[in-house]
Amino acid sequence: LILSPVTAADTKGTTDKKSEPVEKKASGTEKPSEKAVASAKTLTPTQKNKLMEILNAGDDKAVQTLPGIGPVTSAAVIKGRPYADVLDVLKVDGVGEGALVKMVAHAKAGFPEKELKPDTKKPASAKTEESKSKKSKSDSAKKKTEKTE
Repeated sequence: LILSPVTAADTKGTTDKKSEPVEKKASGTEKPSEKAVASAKTLTPTQKNKLMEILNAGDDKAVQTLPGIGPVTSAAVIKGRPYADVLDVLKVDGVGEGALVKMVAHAKAGFPEKELKPDTKKPASAKTEESKSKKSKSDSAKKKTEKTE
């Protein structure tokens, strides 16, 4: 077996780049930034307990109520349990400082429910009712016209 130097270099470089960040996060050697620590310290004990409850015991839907957490990240958060501190969630692949700051702000705001985007389209039943209403009005107008003629 003879490997070309280019192939060996490409493979080695690719493997190192992919595995290095994962190893840092998994081993927990990466320290949270000062901004993340400062943000987490602003939580009241009640807010922190509620956030920890969601992170440690919340189902998939509950975890996804946190800003910056979608279905894939939610699964990773659940898989990474248990968390001893809010900052431990930074060890989860896909959760960065920005997401943590948003989670803290969400907790400080009292965990408001995500607002659903308003649906600009009317449901089919509403359209049907509206068209029936218009039709009956136009039928009434026709009848009045016929009576006057």
